[in-house]
Amino acid sequence: MTKVDISPKLYEAATESLVSDASATSTFEKMIGVAYTHSTVETFAQELKATEKQIKQEFEVSSMPGPWRSSKSVIQSAMKLGLALCDDNAVFYGKTFLQNKIKEAKSPTAEPTNEEYANSIIKKLMTVPEGLDANAVYRQVREFLAAAA
Repeated sequence: MTKVDISPKLYEAATESLVSDASATSTFEKMIGVAYTHSTVETFAQELKATEKQIKQEFEVSSMPGPWRSSKSVIQSAMKLGLALCDDNAVFYGKTFLQNKIKEAKSPTAEPTNEEYANSIIKKLMTVPEGLDANAVYRQVREFLAAAA
């Protein structure tokens, strides 16, 4: 296995995350800056792994702190999905923004089936809001369907 160079910025982010959970923003900002310099998620993952190995040895910890793991997860997920890490002005996106983009990208946006669509209409007809005349609604729907047939 080839030796992976560790970015001083990534090392600094790792050591900061060891000190305090309050460093979460700084950890994320440093990590995303390093991630941006990688052409693939794989090379970034290699550098993360090498950094973690060094930190665990130097500081005798068994696992990386929460801010580190959280930042790592968000950034790697965004990279795997092909999401941009910064805007058109080269300003890095924040962690919450990326988390929302990841959620959007993972959400199914499939068109409903005919049955699903029909069931949603039927459900609306079965629960006419109070204050509306259900008979009038049904009559208008029946007239529309008769004219469309």
